[in-house]
Amino acid sequence: MLRTRIRAGVVAGIALSVLFALALLVLQSFDLFVEGWAPTLGEATQVTFRVPYGPRIVRSDKRGSALVYEHTRIIVPTGTVLSEQNDDHRAVVAFESIRHPPRASRLLGYFVINFTLAMLLTAYLRRFGQNRVRLLRTQVGLFVAMFLMMVLAKVVLLFTSLPEFWIPVAALPLWVSLALDRRTALLVSLVLAFVASSFLRFDLMLLTVVLVRGMAASLLFLDRKHPRQMVPAGALAGLFACGLFSAITVVFEGSFDVLGDLAHPANSMLLANFGGGLVAGTIALLLRDGAERLLGAVPRDQLLDLTDLEQPLLQKMAHEAPGSWEHARAMANLAEAAASAIGADALLTRVGAYYHDLGKTVQPKYFVENLAPGETSPHDDLEPEVSADAIMAHVVSGTKILREGGIPEPVVEFAYTHHGTQVVEYFWHKCLDAGNPKGLTEAHFRYPGMKPQTKETAILMLVDSIEAASRTIDPPERDKFEEMIQRIIFTKLRSGQLDNSGLTIADLRTLVVRMSDTLVNMFHHRIRYPWQDERRIVTHFTTPLPGPVSSLAAPRPSTDSQPPGPADPLLEPVPSRPSPSSSERPTSGPPSIAARPLSIPLSGSFPPGEVTPESAPPKKS
Repeated sequence: MLRTRIRAGVVAGIALSVLFALALLVLQSFDLFVEGWAPTLGEATQVTFRVPYGPRIVRSDKRGSALVYEHTRIIVPTGTVLSEQNDDHRAVVAFESIRHPPRASRLLGYFVINFTLAMLLTAYLRRFGQNRVRLLRTQVGLFVAMFLMMVLAKVVLLFTSLPEFWIPVAALPLWVSLALDRRTALLVSLVLAFVASSFLRFDLMLLTVVLVRGMAASLLFLDRKHPRQMVPAGALAGLFACGLFSAITVVFEGSFDVLGDLAHPANSMLLANFGGGLVAGTIALLLRDGAERLLGAVPRDQLLDLTDLEQPLLQKMAHEAPGSWEHARAMANLAEAAASAIGADALLTRVGAYYHDLGKTVQPKYFVENLAPGETSPHDDLEPEVSADAIMAHVVSGTKILREGGIPEPVVEFAYTHHGTQVVEYFWHKCLDAGNPKGLTEAHFRYPGMKPQTKETAILMLVDSIEAASRTIDPPERDKFEEMIQRIIFTKLRSGQLDNSGLTIADLRTLVVRMSDTLVNMFHHRIRYPWQDERRIVTHFTTPLPGPVSSLAAPRPSTDSQPPGPADPLLEPVPSRPSPSSSERPTSGPPSIAARPLSIPLSGSFPPGEVTPESAPPKKS
């Protein structure tokens, strides 16, 4: 049975949310269970302790030991000996005393918060996300990436004395924007902001900065084809964070000393806000290939490698099923242009077009494009249901070959979705015309794949039919191409093949226009060469050749001694017209000179069916 990609349902969403909430709970509280890490006055700290930003009442020597209300954040680095005379040290001990050891009610509260955030995320992905993010594989990778990012944030907070704004959480929204889409990246930024701030008891300043920096990075990452833009996107997001941090500080404290903050680079909040965004962009660029694979996408570099025509599987197809390979190459050009027109992944679509019909290499002669001229089709001696099984087998065989060849699953998906769940209509109607003696149903003639789940796979399904049908359009005019494309799209819509593709009406309208343009350009007119004008050639050989012929090359008549006379319609150039394909060539009438060898009369007579004296131009006296 054909194994396809699994989509996450409600049960999978609940299971993922529970596991994610438990993993985060361990990460949030594991340090509270280590007895040696608890702060004690007079002893050196084993980890960095932080008191969240907020108001407190302290004694100010500047005002004569008066009590002052101020906002502050406290960072006590690893190895600091806690002193009872230091207000910050006493505040750290007091703050940690209510957290060590953690109470069950507090742990339950963290679990509920984590579970709620995860459930909201899975519900969005399942109900409103693109089909790509509804896959179970993608959602598992997304939660793993979020957990790993939070591990990095926890390490920075526990084992460094850097301000908390240095944590490069914005790298994950950049990866999601690259591999999936920006809407999912915005929601991921929201979840990450809450989880990261939970490490500091939901520090409002940290939550706001992380949220805005992640959203800005994903929105400013404009061109996914050039991952290097991740670095400037992260840097610009850091600048946005600096402005936001300064504004919030002014709101809370009434003022913000920019020069005073920058005077101490190691503790500068502005540098931390900007540096956190810059570091996030750099990490996102350096680790993008692994992150894309984790999220279930194919890195662009790997896709480019798969377009190499020296790839063994493509070489296999070119040698064993050359007709199908040429069809796939023509499809690739048309599909890539269509995908680019609607903002889909054009490179992935081209790669999918190259590999989608690889299953035809198993039994290439069962497909008409691989038959030599005049070769008998094996379907002539088979029953309709047997022929249908042979045709449908290329979907399963191609999927198996691609998976065994190590081709990424997003590319394999093109193999088992390009026919969807359609019926092999030709053999089904052949069965009905024969009276259906075995009482078969349409289910026996239905492809074993699945309907396209993405815009890219849906485009390939449409192009597979459009490219084949375009060869039957004569003359190749734009109106005829548009009518043909609209008919094919409507047929797919009526059969429900595009229900899960995510294509909108606007996308379909754009596809009709772009594919019509591409087909018109593909079948453009050309000026005929003189030797292709059959009537011109006829005039060269109307006079019988005297004596034996030693060469098949007839001399060109000299025009030096012939003065120009009235125009002869038989000698005028023929208007250019496209050369029909083998399936379109007429079955009657004189064959084209380009379609058969030239017969030269040797005895003054004309073979039957060739040019006759009545149709030949008159001889000059």
